Amino acid sequence: MIKIKKLIDCTLAEAVIAWNTGFEGYYFDATTTPQNFIKRMVNEDLSPSLSIVAFEEKQPIGIVLNGAREIKGKKITWNGGTGVAKEYRSKGIGKILMDSSFSILKEEGIEIATLEAISDNTKAISLYKNIGYLVEDNLEYLNLNGKLPQNPIKDLNRKYNCERVAPQQIGQLQFYKAMNPWQTQWQSAKNGEGIFVKDDSDNVLGYAYYHRIFNSQGGHISTTLFQCEPKSDRTDAEEIIYFLLGQVFGDFKDDINRTVPNLPINKSEKTFNVLKQIGFQTIAQQVYMIKEI
Repeated sequence: MIKIKKLIDCTLAEAVIAWNTGFEGYYFDATTTPQNFIKRMVNEDLSPSLSIVAFEEKQPIGIVLNGAREIKGKKITWNGGTGVAKEYRSKGIGKILMDSSFSILKEEGIEIATLEAISDNTKAISLYKNIGYLVEDNLEYLNLNGKLPQNPIKDLNRKYNCERVAPQQIGQLQFYKAMNPWQTQWQSAKNGEGIFVKDDSDNVLGYAYYHRIFNSQGGHISTTLFQCEPKSDRTDAEEIIYFLLGQVFGDFKDDINRTVPNLPINKSEKTFNVLKQIGFQTIAQQVYMIKEI
């Protein structure tokens, strides 16, 4: 007999067991610890009252983590992980989990559900399609590690102006891509930095926000770029993107790791093309899926 409990009603140990067994044999090592599980819940804005764990008797056998945000007046949820223990897979447990999850989300007034799935994970994608999810875009996780032999950024300093802002301010722009994947939204840019590109009349032409990480000695070791977008009607969109990337990454002479998570290759096509021209490599591919509840 399968029993579903909200994560808030489970112990931390039960949650960790559900996660680790649910993601056993996954495409990458997703094993977690109690400390890292809590850290993930906080960093990803996941909700214990919207997340669930499946039990058989007293044994955790599956999990769904959910978070919720309000975007443009609508309540949006993100599935931050659905896993089923190996011996219970292909037995309908995944559908039970998702159906139970939707019941809770509906009670909370959630209107749109979103998730990402590894592009090669055809079983998961098929399950999500069968319960009403549609593929919104294809995503790529991009990476560029180390120095470049020459600066790929053109000298555009005299053409545009740069204003340093908080990511929250970017979220107020009319052309901000609020429905890009969850982990690229400004709320996920914890301790992040933002940039407006402006013309001489103080009009915002584009934006970017990112997070830099430093080691214990204060050395810059990595930068994660969450979004980098020009206004869609700009004929100089590519130049704006290059200018933004120059503000974020400098002259690419630093020996750091640069990552761009979950970039939509259709809805952010111009940014994707520029990053590939510079030399960013594809590390992982996913599909971005949306369902109206």
